[in-house]
Amino acid sequence: MNKERFGTFIAQRRRELGLTQRDLAQALHLTDKAVSKWERGLSYPDVTLLEPLAAKLELTVGELMACSLEAAAPEAEKEEPMETLMTISKDTVRRERRRSWQRLIGVLVLLAAAGAVIAWNALIQREQSFTRIYLKETVNGVNYLYIDALDGHLLRLRCGDNIDFDSLQTGYDGYQMEYVWNQATHHGVVSACTATGYSCYQGSIYIGSFDDSGYGNFIFGYTCLQYRGENHYQDPYLEPKGRVFVKDLRFFVDNLETGEEDTILFVEDCLKSTFADADGDGELEIVVRTRWSEKPYTVYDMVDGKVQAVAWPNTVPKEIRDALTCVWER
Repeated sequence: MNKERFGTFIAQRRRELGLTQRDLAQALHLTDKAVSKWERGLSYPDVTLLEPLAAKLELTVGELMACSLEAAAPEAEKEEPMETLMTISKDTVRRERRRSWQRLIGVLVLLAAAGAVIAWNALIQREQSFTRIYLKETVNGVNYLYIDALDGHLLRLRCGDNIDFDSLQTGYDGYQMEYVWNQATHHGVVSACTATGYSCYQGSIYIGSFDDSGYGNFIFGYTCLQYRGENHYQDPYLEPKGRVFVKDLRFFVDNLETGEEDTILFVEDCLKSTFADADGDGELEIVVRTRWSEKPYTVYDMVDGKVQAVAWPNTVPKEIRDALTCVWER
């Protein structure tokens, strides 16, 4: 028996009982489209529907499978119900396999999407910090600030509607900011930016200990060595392009007599710097991460009363290397 004969029998029996396709579909909790497919010979009903379908059509399952109301069917047709049942069962198995694969694919897609959301959210940082504004720009009517991420390049922060962009000053004026930013893109949004009236340098280093006789072991003999990044610019060569900023570093101390800054060291084209005992002599030196792969590190030390470059190692101890690692390399 084929699908066409089965469908024709169902349609004929339904009409004899005065039922519409919708009546039959509602009784079986299906759509009338499913019933239409059976009657047009496009598909078999699910094997689990044979008994309720037969009952609705006032047939036995045997009569439904034989497509006949006659009690005694020809001998050649007696095996047809079993063959039809086997065919329907195979169709049901194939449908269930397709549904199982579809459900599995759906679950995998949901898991992948959830994983992507979790990973993306893990990259989002919420910050409150005292910082300075290095650059300002307006692109297509949108205002942006650039502040130092203290990892070798700048954060680009879009200003919220409540930020008075025109009143903000670049330079060394300090601002208390609230912002969120993405570690992957180094872009973010600033929601609050308040002038503090204080100057903001990139950092101050206080090294050593105090005792009854005065100062102890300080870096290059200074109790407070300050530093700041200047002249940030986007490096056109380093990878990933467009995300690496280099800068000049100025190390200085405040001259209490003149009220001015005394520059101790000025280094151009830097990625990052740290203070560490690079040569193992028990004293701190300045170690700079350069933009040059041929000379990735430069060590500065006090020589004859002047801070100057003393070594250009190809590598440095791991703890120093970790301190000089930039975000895009992690």
